[in-house]
Amino acid sequence: MRFVVIILVLLASLKVWTQDRMYRSVVGEALVEAYRDRAIEVCRKQTAKTVPVASQRTVAGLWSVASAAEITLGASDVNVALWDTENPLWQQRFRNPHLVLTGTGDSSAHCAYDLQAGVATLSP
Repeated sequence: MRFVVIILVLLASLKVWTQDRMYRSVVGEALVEAYRDRAIEVCRKQTAKTVPVASQRTVAGLWSVASAAEITLGASDVNVALWDTENPLWQQRFRNPHLVLTGTGDSSAHCAYDLQAGVATLSP
């Protein structure tokens, strides 16, 4: 009897895990498709502001539709402690979804577009 209960618990856990993975995958793909163009535009503007020497062709080539994109929760480059919930940056660090674009070509640059605030953060 114990064996049957353990098997049922394992099957239930596998079902919940599978549903969660499928949900996150589908929602992530939908968010990427919905916000990719806006994120590319904001990342290009931010790159042009940050690197004034960069030509328009370089900026356009760095952030394009060919850039790898993924959804993450929170921005890991914001320095806020988990228990510091009164900090105004806490939402940005732990709660807001970010669309992270990876530069094309030899560049390993990342641009994190905050879907809530509509701002981009560049990292080398």
